[in-house]
Amino acid sequence: MTATAQAQEEIGILDWLASRLKIIDKAGRLVPYVPNDEQCRLYGYAAAQQAAGLPVRILVLKARQIGISTATGALAFALTQNQANRKAFVCAHDDESSTVLFRMVKRFEEELPGAERRAKDHSNRKEILWSAPHRSEYRVQTAGVVRMTKDAGQKTSTRGRSETIHYLHCSEVAFWWDAKHTLLALLQTVPDLPDTAVILESTANGASGEFHDRWEEAVRRHREHPGDLSGYIPMFVSWLSAPEYRRPLAHGESLGLLDDEEQRLRRLGADDTQLAWRRSAISEKCGGDPDLFKQEYPATPEDAFIVSGRPAIPTEVVTHHQEAVRPPDRRVTLRRGAGGQVLVEEASEQAEFAWRVWAEAEEGADYVVAGDVMEGQLSDRADVRSQPDWSTGVVLRRRDLAIVATFRARLTPDWHGEQLLLAAEWYNKAWASPECNAAGMASLAVFTRRSYARLYQRQKGLDSLEAGDEIPVWGFKTTAANRDYLIDTYVAQARADPRDGWAGKVQVWDQDFVDEERTFVWRGRRRQHQVGAHDDLLFAGFIALQLHLDCPRTQEGPAAPVRVNPRLTGIRYAGGVDRGVLASADQDVLG
Repeated sequence: MTATAQAQEEIGILDWLASRLKIIDKAGRLVPYVPNDEQCRLYGYAAAQQAAGLPVRILVLKARQIGISTATGALAFALTQNQANRKAFVCAHDDESSTVLFRMVKRFEEELPGAERRAKDHSNRKEILWSAPHRSEYRVQTAGVVRMTKDAGQKTSTRGRSETIHYLHCSEVAFWWDAKHTLLALLQTVPDLPDTAVILESTANGASGEFHDRWEEAVRRHREHPGDLSGYIPMFVSWLSAPEYRRPLAHGESLGLLDDEEQRLRRLGADDTQLAWRRSAISEKCGGDPDLFKQEYPATPEDAFIVSGRPAIPTEVVTHHQEAVRPPDRRVTLRRGAGGQVLVEEASEQAEFAWRVWAEAEEGADYVVAGDVMEGQLSDRADVRSQPDWSTGVVLRRRDLAIVATFRARLTPDWHGEQLLLAAEWYNKAWASPECNAAGMASLAVFTRRSYARLYQRQKGLDSLEAGDEIPVWGFKTTAANRDYLIDTYVAQARADPRDGWAGKVQVWDQDFVDEERTFVWRGRRRQHQVGAHDDLLFAGFIALQLHLDCPRTQEGPAAPVRVNPRLTGIRYAGGVDRGVLASADQDVLG
């Protein structure tokens, strides 16, 4: 059933909207409101939740001027106009926008057939109060005014926490001042009853903030529980769905050679007229900045959030990896059997911890395993309620630099180390290491207690030691001296080569990993995750790449490039590995 048919059958609203409501179109004409495809899709989601006996909860990430604010305003007006004792509230990001939204609704009311217009007690520039016995209300306010009252506007027209709101429309949430606390206050006014609706909608404003976080949570929830209509349904609206975003080509005009981004859009369904419009819009509307165009006119949800300050991972790398994202082939748990062997078991959907596996260990293939252990650091140090960091693990297939398995969970350091060790054994006794910060030492101890042979070694104080006096230290440690090198090395190994393209470059299929790439930015002179985001999985990937570059091949050739320090004898390699001592696949103890 199409969205339009579903809405007509289950919500019974589209015929009423089109036959009674009028809008001013982009040409300045007063015309009947006939919902477009994306507006019908919004109504279809609302209808599906209502049919399931659930409250309507929808979160919309949109391109500019697709009509979602109009659709939401029309729905809230229809529900309050046609039902007694109902209250609708619209919260916009600034005063100008709230005025525009209210004028639209006031026009709806003024253009109704005369017999359907109801008596009003009050109607001004921001509210409509219908008279008894109807007594429904429609109010509009700005987010700033709502927040300044500290209780969703108890002293303003919203009447805040002390009043019940049935239909809440929050517009351009990504641009609200203090969106976190303003939303918290407003959402308390809406009861969790089937005959209520909350629609949060916005264009993007960088890959951080309350709207971004709520979007990511809604997407993650529905990715893990497909078909579940409860909670917020994430709805993305692409600029490619807007018929007006086209520029007809003149007779004989050709687009010529398409760049990589245009070829990607072509794969998403863009035609020549849309690509021509995009070229004009980048020049005329976005100051020549293609990344800014992506934020204002996204073709995918990832496009919307691609711009976030100064990205530290090139946007073309993030986009390339995003296109390759796919669900894992398996979700497994690893545990040790009674005989010491690694047991691989399927993880249930309810399991709190699982390895996500895109490719299992191949006989004769080389791998490295690396992890970053949680330290209890908050994603936003200024907010004690923000999420703490994660313990992570990454398995890298060395032949083609493919990240074939990952996990991200909140584990104690010893359990984190055990999972890395089990994965290393499963993947052909791979070279492995946790990141040896303070908490990571407990993860490292799991490896040393079992005398795992292929544990990464680093050298301490090489510049101050005479040849032959090198001091091996177990595990990889990120420091101020090597942190930038880690990041730069990853970028070099992930970015397309001008001659060979993406061949031989880092491959990523994990959505969480790509999300961390997207939110890894320059903050001042330091590259790190954006406020409210994480980079734990990303650093596990950085470390895995260093292990690949530093450790010898033990299963397959040709040998990986190994940086040699000619001053040293014995353990000769900058990575601290000794081919003669630790390279044997059968060796089970440390050299």
